[in-house]
Amino acid sequence: MKKNRHYLQQLAGGITLCTALFATVHTSAQTVVDSTRVYRIGEVVVTGSNNATGRNLLPYTVSTISSPQLEATGQSQLLSAISVQVPSLFVSERNIFGFGVSNGGSGGIKIRGIGGSPTNAVLMMVDGQPQFAGIYSHHVADFYGTEYVDRVEVLRGPGSVLYGSNAMGGVINVITKSAEREGVHTTLTSQYGSYNTWRSSLVNTTRFGKFSSLVSLGYDRTDGLEDNFDFKQGSLYAKLGYDFSDSWKARADYSLMNFIGNDPVYPQLSNPESTDIYHQNITRGEASLSLNNYYGSTNGSVRVYYSYGNHYIDDPNHFHSLDDRFGILAYQNFRPWKDAAATLGFDFDTYTGKIPMSGGHAHGDGSTAAQMQTIGRKSITEYSPYITLSQDLFEGALILNAGLRMANSDRFSTQWIPQGGFVIHPAEGWMVKGSLAKGYRNPSFREMYLYGPANPDLDPERMMNYEVTVGKTFSRYFGMDVTGYYSKGDNLIQTMNGKNVNTGSFINKGIEVTANSQPLDKLTLRATYSYLYTSLNNLTAAPKNQYFLGIGWQAFPKFKVDAELKGVGGLYVFDDMEHQSYTLLNIKLTYKVIHALELFATLDNITDTDYTINRGYKMPGFTGMGGLKLHF
Repeated sequence: MKKNRHYLQQLAGGITLCTALFATVHTSAQTVVDSTRVYRIGEVVVTGSNNATGRNLLPYTVSTISSPQLEATGQSQLLSAISVQVPSLFVSERNIFGFGVSNGGSGGIKIRGIGGSPTNAVLMMVDGQPQFAGIYSHHVADFYGTEYVDRVEVLRGPGSVLYGSNAMGGVINVITKSAEREGVHTTLTSQYGSYNTWRSSLVNTTRFGKFSSLVSLGYDRTDGLEDNFDFKQGSLYAKLGYDFSDSWKARADYSLMNFIGNDPVYPQLSNPESTDIYHQNITRGEASLSLNNYYGSTNGSVRVYYSYGNHYIDDPNHFHSLDDRFGILAYQNFRPWKDAAATLGFDFDTYTGKIPMSGGHAHGDGSTAAQMQTIGRKSITEYSPYITLSQDLFEGALILNAGLRMANSDRFSTQWIPQGGFVIHPAEGWMVKGSLAKGYRNPSFREMYLYGPANPDLDPERMMNYEVTVGKTFSRYFGMDVTGYYSKGDNLIQTMNGKNVNTGSFINKGIEVTANSQPLDKLTLRATYSYLYTSLNNLTAAPKNQYFLGIGWQAFPKFKVDAELKGVGGLYVFDDMEHQSYTLLNIKLTYKVIHALELFATLDNITDTDYTINRGYKMPGFTGMGGLKLHF
């Protein structure tokens, strides 16, 4: 009883923190007017609808983090920047930067306590294109930087109707920047600081009439928190565009990332006297070509994409994996009748992978170890049509929404994935919305073919989610949303008696609060809070409570202060450790010397808080970085 009272006090405290802000909606919010009411439709988003739509017109909960908000964190790795900012979103970390993969790796994502280990139930996307490595069906966290990002949209809850497998728990959609201004523009950012850490990026945008391009180069390195914990990474992102007309536009993009990291910590978890060092050399690339059409009441896109990965890991035995993925995404939005909007879409993808070497054994060498730890090339092909429909009623006072996906593959039986919801604007400034949605996740190659528990007869995992949100814009100075959700999962893949089987289940439920404020022209405030109850024991990367408070203050015309307070409570790490509860205070100071030059300093964990997210990996205390941003 005392424990429950403690959690209720934390819940009340978090809500009080958010409601204490005299807030306004983001400056990007828009307005819909009818003869009797004014509706605030919120930020325009594309996640959750495949069409640019006001956030308050969707029955699903979508959070956005803008490029200035990402920049205010001082982080170059995107997942570190957004963790805890979005309610119920948490990302595991282990070093000053560099997530890594495999044993000892971090970058695991949970949304509302759902994500898997490794993360294969939260889908990462870039401009709507799904991202995950074929063999383990998870993203590679180090692949995502902040320098070329316009905004991040986070769908909290299932997105499987629009995005298929792996979107069971939610979706993180990275929207990249575009070249909006004519001419050539370049930004160089470089910073240096604690633990011999250097982060740098060069971003160039070009637009000449109908042609546009964006090219981003990045290089980051650190010595890490202890000897032989160094990490270095290089990245390239390029996007080309050509506007044939106002109605037809083509886009092509390519991204490439390589990181090399060492890890002396993980070997010591099983043997404190170990001097082994795990080495990782990971290369991943993505390419896509899309053709987009815009015809007033109808618009759509066709995209062809290809991704690949080449992973070398010595731990200390040699591991090598290769994977690739080819897919086609097609959809068309249209208006079938008055005040209605519909989307017809079709996804096709085939992903393959092989492990020619693992544990020092080559595939096909005849050993038992090779049979259990390596695989020849395997593949899964998926092909799924879907439809969504929304209807405005009573001049926008009521919006109904529904969708259905027919999920097909050559490995698993057909699944029907539904979703439905409503939005009500009962009075000026008020918004009430609710939804139910089914999510699913197909088994990975690892679960079906690798190691002792492998079971090729596994079925997809599934989940139903129910949620209600109430939002109110009180005035120009105050606005907030409160969401309650209930998620029930079953058919989860667990290892029982040495074999992977579909036997697990869970119930997750919680409350999320978001508030935004601009009480003064030069002062902005943002706050989020979330509370999670889960029926699962020992769920990592899923804190019971978390809160965020962000402040942006243009103190003087050339001087800006950005500060954030991140709090986490009830975070399980390992059986022999106490649940972690901590608060981090981070500050970024920016001084604009001239129009083309900014100097900045980032101070993280100013109170030198001691905390751990991944077992054995103590997080850094107080750290500092200083740098410059040059525009030319």
